[in-house]
Amino acid sequence: MFNEKSSFNWFPGHMNKSIKEIESKISIVDLVIEIVDARSPFSTQNSLFRKLLNKRPRLIIMSKFDLADVEVTNQWFNYFLSSGNKPYLIKDKQADIYNDILKLINEMTKENQNKQIKRGIEKPQLNVLVVGIPNVGKSTVISKLSKGKTVKIGNKPGVTRGLQRIVMTPNITLIDTPGILPSKFENETIACNCAATNSIKLEVVPKERLATKLMRYIYNSYPDLIENTYKINKNILRPINYDDTFIIFEEIAKRNKFTIFDNMADVERAIELFVHDIINNNLGRISFEKPIEISEINKKTIDETDLDFTVESDLTVEW
Repeated sequence: MFNEKSSFNWFPGHMNKSIKEIESKISIVDLVIEIVDARSPFSTQNSLFRKLLNKRPRLIIMSKFDLADVEVTNQWFNYFLSSGNKPYLIKDKQADIYNDILKLINEMTKENQNKQIKRGIEKPQLNVLVVGIPNVGKSTVISKLSKGKTVKIGNKPGVTRGLQRIVMTPNITLIDTPGILPSKFENETIACNCAATNSIKLEVVPKERLATKLMRYIYNSYPDLIENTYKINKNILRPINYDDTFIIFEEIAKRNKFTIFDNMADVERAIELFVHDIINNNLGRISFEKPIEISEINKKTIDETDLDFTVESDLTVEW
C-alpha cells in the first residue's frame, strides 16, 4: 500500500546527548569536515548540520567515488566549490589521504591560525569537527587521518557512540561524531536516496515504493544499465512513469522465471532482486542525484502520496 504511513523504531537513545555535545563544542570548532556519499552528495548531508554549523568553513569529503558516475561526480565537485565549500574527492579508497587533508585543513584555517599567533600563541591549536550520516565512510576517513589509531569500522550504522577526540597532529584535534540522521526527511526523494546508499535501513521505506522510485530514476538516467543487467529490451519511451516501472519489473520476473500461481510473473520477487542489486552495487557506477535537480530534491513540501518520515524526536536520529 503506497499511501500507507510508515512507522519504525529509530533507536533515539543517545542522540540528544550527542547533539547537545556538538552544540556545546561549536564555539571552539575551527573547521567542519563533512563526509558524504558521492552517489548522493546532497541527500547524504544532514540538513541539521547545514543550519547548525553554517558559519564554520566546511571541507566536504566525497567518498565511494568508485561506485558513482564520474561525470555527475565532477558536477557535484564544481557545485560544492561554487557554493563556498571546499570539496575533496577520494578517488581511490586505498589511497593515503592524510597529507592532502592536512594541507587543506591548514589552508582553510590560515586566518584563524594567524589570529592565534598575533595573540602570542606560538603553536596554534585547531579543533576539527568531523560529521556524516551513517555509512558514508566517516570511520574509514577518521582511521586514515588518525594514522592507524584504533577506530572501529563497520558497514552498520551505530559504530561510533558519543563524541571522541582524536589527535591528528600535535596542534590538530579531530572531534569525531556519531552517524546522525535528521528526525524528519525533507521529502521522500532524500529518504530513498539514503536507503539506496545504505545510510538508513531498508525498512524505513516500503520496498515497492523504493524500487519504483529508483527504477524510474535509473532507467531514465542509465537505461543501458537496466537493459544489460537484466537482459531485457522493452523499448519504453523515456522518461518512464510509475506504471512503466511495473512493466519493467514484470519483464525482469519473466526473464528470471520468477512466477507465482497460474504462471503469473512474480513482480514482488523481481522488486526484491532489483533492490538487492542496488544495495550491493551490482548495476555498475550510478549517481542517484545531480546538482541540476537540487530544487526538486530540496522541496520542503511532501505530496499527498509521499510517506511521512517524521519520528518522535525533533532533533536527530543516531544509529
